Amino acid sequence: MNLRAALREKFGFESFQPGQEEVVSRVVAGQDTLAILATGAGKSLTYQLPALLLPGTTVVVSPLIALMKDQLDMLRELGINEVVALNSTLSEDQEAAAIERIRARNIKIVFVTPEKLEDETFTQLLRSIEVPLFVVDEAHCISQWGHDFRPAYLALGHVIERLGHPTVLALTATATPAVREDILHQLGIPSVKPIVKGFDRPNLIYDVRRAEKESDKLKILKNLFLSDELEGTGIIYTATIKNALEVQKYLQDHLDIPAAVYHSKLQKQDRTSVHELFMDEHIRAVVATNAFGLGIDKPNIRFVVHYDLPGSVEAYTQEAGRAGRDGLPSRCTLIYRMSDTRVQNYFLTGKYPDIEEVQKVFGTLEIFGAQEGGVSMTDLRKILQLPLTKLKVILALLKKGGFIETISRSKYSLTEGARKNRDLVLNLASYETKKSYDQSKLAMMLQYAETTSCRRKFILNYFGEDYDTGNCGACDNCLRAAAAAARRPATMVHGEVTIAPGGFRITDIVFHPKFGQGTVERAEKDLVTVLFPSVGYKTLLASAVSRQEAKIA
Repeated sequence: MNLRAALREKFGFESFQPGQEEVVSRVVAGQDTLAILATGAGKSLTYQLPALLLPGTTVVVSPLIALMKDQLDMLRELGINEVVALNSTLSEDQEAAAIERIRARNIKIVFVTPEKLEDETFTQLLRSIEVPLFVVDEAHCISQWGHDFRPAYLALGHVIERLGHPTVLALTATATPAVREDILHQLGIPSVKPIVKGFDRPNLIYDVRRAEKESDKLKILKNLFLSDELEGTGIIYTATIKNALEVQKYLQDHLDIPAAVYHSKLQKQDRTSVHELFMDEHIRAVVATNAFGLGIDKPNIRFVVHYDLPGSVEAYTQEAGRAGRDGLPSRCTLIYRMSDTRVQNYFLTGKYPDIEEVQKVFGTLEIFGAQEGGVSMTDLRKILQLPLTKLKVILALLKKGGFIETISRSKYSLTEGARKNRDLVLNLASYETKKSYDQSKLAMMLQYAETTSCRRKFILNYFGEDYDTGNCGACDNCLRAAAAAARRPATMVHGEVTIAPGGFRITDIVFHPKFGQGTVERAEKDLVTVLFPSVGYKTLLASAVSRQEAKIA
């Protein structure tokens, strides 16, 4: 099959972006694929083109209605109308009409939320037609227990199995080696070798400003705008709604910069309004929590500022990566205080319930779950007074362990097995590992903020890409080093040491007496950062790890 000719015919493009052709070739050949393509690298084309070339109906699981709408609009503009999206915005009549088109085999691509695939009737419909390709967009959601946690993602492996295992394509812009492994395991495609492309964005200028006290952050922001370091339109991310409101007010009242605020508690019409103001450039900045960004297809975002330390390097690079998709120079600035880690640790505490909280939820379902129709999530929150994220995680754990089942949408009761066997034990070992791993990811984010070496190298190494250039020429540390080198006599200029004394490089497998086997993520001077499956990231002296497991005498 001539894929380039098909690309030209269907989409009008002369060539593929890096990584796209490899993904499309694999998928068309019927090979399960995990593609980690950086933000702006054209992930959607990797399933749209195969879907149009393959017989039958491709299923695309997408977490956000806005993303579905963007895809539908774009395809329809190209004259591709055999596409539908099933989500909560449809009326009953609209959904019935879409279902009928799917049943009549008149649809090439159906976009669905993961929750829609929990509907047994809909799954049966998909089983009755030909589904050649099953796409999981934003696949990191399978492994990410954040504020937007979607338990339905955990059931996708079972859905794939029930559909007779069509070719699986999992897509994400952010997945470290450990998250990749989790995605593959959850989807039932464990032996797939991932395609990783596009994390090096040479046009992005990374820099970090440290604030000693909270009020210094506003001063730094003011200097960035007044010195014209921040040009055009952009996004300023904050960790909390309180900070978003404060920063937006400061921009408008003190700097006379038109800005709007965006967060998850805004009414839908207000969110839409902010989105349109930003896209049409009636404002210079959106000050937002991490609720803003997915589905924002604006190529000329000139700056992304993080006003607080994000919870992980993944979150940072995904949000910062929204800048400069048109390839022109764009600035990614992180402002942070050491105390920012407290806020992120607070969020982590909110995500991870303890065993007593799990038992409380189970006990409540045991008491009330026998009532007709089960117990709703709303009722469980009222009875237990638990935060929503925490409750969702507990319900997902209990459901995955076979203790509870969904009776109808968001209503739960005990399974027959749990009623008959009171000695079932919920295995929280992997859950405890996940907690340690998430805490270590925050430590890595702080390490990024504090590093004195190349920030681009740090990010690329974190995602498993090697980067041997001594000076990237576009991060604050490299620019500072180049300026210092220019002032020194030539005899004093030395190349950067990129390999630790042990000779370790990224992706090397090493052993530690206490933490076991791990993978080298960074190697700098006499230190190595290793990702251990049991505890997450640890930065150690290179001499503390070895290439071979120590033998017990």
